[in-house]
Amino acid sequence: MIRTVTYEDSLVRNDTFDDEQQKSSDENKAPLQGSLYDDEATTSTSLCTTSNYESPSRSTSDSNFPRSADTSKNVWIVERQELDNDSDSLTWHLLKRPHYGTNGLEYPLLKENRIAGHRAKVKTNELKNKESRISSGFLLPLLISAVFVLSFTSIILLITVIVLSIKNAKIPEITDANCSTNIPRFAANYKPFRQTMWQNLQQQSDISTQLMSSFRPMNIRDNIRWLSEKVHVAGTPENAQIMRRLAEQYESYGYEVKTYDYKVLLSYPIYDRPNRIEYTDESGEWIEVSNGLGERLGPEEAKLQQADPRGLVYWTAYSQNGTAEGSIVYANYGTFDDYSQLDKLGISLNGKIVLCRYGGIFRGDKVQIAEDRGAIGVIIYNDPFDYARDNNANKTFPDRVWMPPSGAQRGTLLKTDGDPETPFFPSKHYTYRTEREEQLRNRRIMPNVPVMPIGYRDAVKIMQNLDGPRVPWSGWKGNMNATYRLTGSTRFRLSVNSITSRRTITNVIATMRGTDEPDRYILFGNHVDAWVQGAIDPNSGTATLLEMARVLASVSREIKWRPRRTIMFCQWDAEEFGLIGSSEWVEEFMKPLQQRAVAMINVDNINGNTTISVKAVPLLYRAIVDATAKTPSPSSSEHRAGRMTVLDSWKFYYPKGPVAGDKSIPGISIPGSGSDFQRFISYLGIPIADIKFECAPIYSYMVYHSMYEIPWTVENLVDKDFAAMSAVGRLW
Repeated sequence: MIRTVTYEDSLVRNDTFDDEQQKSSDENKAPLQGSLYDDEATTSTSLCTTSNYESPSRSTSDSNFPRSADTSKNVWIVERQELDNDSDSLTWHLLKRPHYGTNGLEYPLLKENRIAGHRAKVKTNELKNKESRISSGFLLPLLISAVFVLSFTSIILLITVIVLSIKNAKIPEITDANCSTNIPRFAANYKPFRQTMWQNLQQQSDISTQLMSSFRPMNIRDNIRWLSEKVHVAGTPENAQIMRRLAEQYESYGYEVKTYDYKVLLSYPIYDRPNRIEYTDESGEWIEVSNGLGERLGPEEAKLQQADPRGLVYWTAYSQNGTAEGSIVYANYGTFDDYSQLDKLGISLNGKIVLCRYGGIFRGDKVQIAEDRGAIGVIIYNDPFDYARDNNANKTFPDRVWMPPSGAQRGTLLKTDGDPETPFFPSKHYTYRTEREEQLRNRRIMPNVPVMPIGYRDAVKIMQNLDGPRVPWSGWKGNMNATYRLTGSTRFRLSVNSITSRRTITNVIATMRGTDEPDRYILFGNHVDAWVQGAIDPNSGTATLLEMARVLASVSREIKWRPRRTIMFCQWDAEEFGLIGSSEWVEEFMKPLQQRAVAMINVDNINGNTTISVKAVPLLYRAIVDATAKTPSPSSSEHRAGRMTVLDSWKFYYPKGPVAGDKSIPGISIPGSGSDFQRFISYLGIPIADIKFECAPIYSYMVYHSMYEIPWTVENLVDKDFAAMSAVGRLW
């Protein structure tokens, strides 16, 4: 029989002995006694410790039983004597307390010693015999092993059967008879993944070809005509009517259309009281220099398209209303360097009216610099050196695209983007307006002086009435038929009649949901508002975008296909005043757009038919290059020169690319400001591209923001067959 031993705890000594105390204790200590039944009498030695705490009664199986890892505990050597047959018990004798190491320190005991520091009593319990226990302990593992072996064998047999079945199965040969004609037949080894990839690429190529072939240039012509019927400045009933018609047009194509309204601060001229410039003669009478009106030019058809009298008025947005009187100072382009040159000659702007020409910097910066130097008014004109190189009446509008003498460039003077009264927030009815017009003018965000644009027809008269020193620098001399002088004694009067008003603007967003990633947006954007009719800026872009939307919807219905990602066509309002419509929309939907918008493709205008001009982030370089390689050039002269694709012409006119050493990418500019893409990259960090066609090597159109941006100009001077505009649509 086997007997187990349990130990009952008694109180544990809490004191620690030194050597003398230990001796005394050893002499008077009663031996530990207990009884144990064993088969044979043996003699052994055990190590025991006493811990410095009290513990309740527990068995040796208790994991919390005191351990002997601490060297400060009392150590005893106990010897087990031989078995006393008469009393069937063992006697334990306490022998001594040893010291180990140096300085009387003790080495720790084994951590698993479970009899440390206790007075033990031995109790016996009868169990089953040893043979019975051993046999029962092996039975369960044997059963588990048998089950495992049987399961493993069954799995192996099942796999073998499946493999043999597949090996013996007959796979039909891929032939033209049992496959679609669009699926290629590969060699003996059929590769489904490779076939699927081929199908996807072939489908994309077929869809792209169908989209490109579906453009109708005459549709673009018709769109420009109805978009340019009237002067449609942002915030006016005429522009609101165009926005409604655009929404209806997109809905007729099958798009989901939403409109977004904002109330923003805009500026307008008083059309029946045009701005004026006068000077005094020797008698003191005021003589008119400019009546603030342009002239209708061209054949009868062109003049009919210029019939709206509002299109004749020269004006700039956000100019201060009022009158300025003083002498004139000519400041070239009105840059910091130009004013530094005047400072060197001791010419002050204090109390003077500044005359400067367009070019070099933003018109609002010209005005701000002049105002900071004490100017009381600013006149900006188009010098023929920049806008009509030959200064020949037969080489300007309507014979050429150069600016005629009566042409004046309108534009904004606002020094911020978006509604100036609600910066960083959408201008909705619930938005508090943190800025007021007076504050904006005090901070030079809007000018405090009257500003007026004029044509070089009127600028010549001003220059002819200056009697001061001649311009000493060749870079300051333009191509007007007058002697360029820096200043004069003649007194001029500048009268500007303008107002500011809060008006409602509207953005139109047309959406086609994607199939695979409907929450990922590709945005195509263009603004709708114009300073006059705007046949080139922005209607050339608007008309092309509208035709692209028609083509996409038509092909989608015809072949039951939709793009993988959601396509959004965005028509912005009030861009000309300072990117207001797009800025307000971005401010309203900033978080969703940051998370979901993939790219924004912008087109402002298409003013030529020779080559494209691109602004883009590096992420889109390769995509744009690949697209231009697939798009045929719209110019017959380019074809005659051997440049058959848009990419060929692009490389010829913009050979220096943005990536050093990579000649495969033509010239691409860094996107800054100037159009509606600005807020998408600066606020949202969305990849953008701004693409337009130009008439190289001019690289711009000279009737920009003038009354001569009419459909007749587009059809006769810019893109006669609308091939360039169609090419931009195909490129998208």
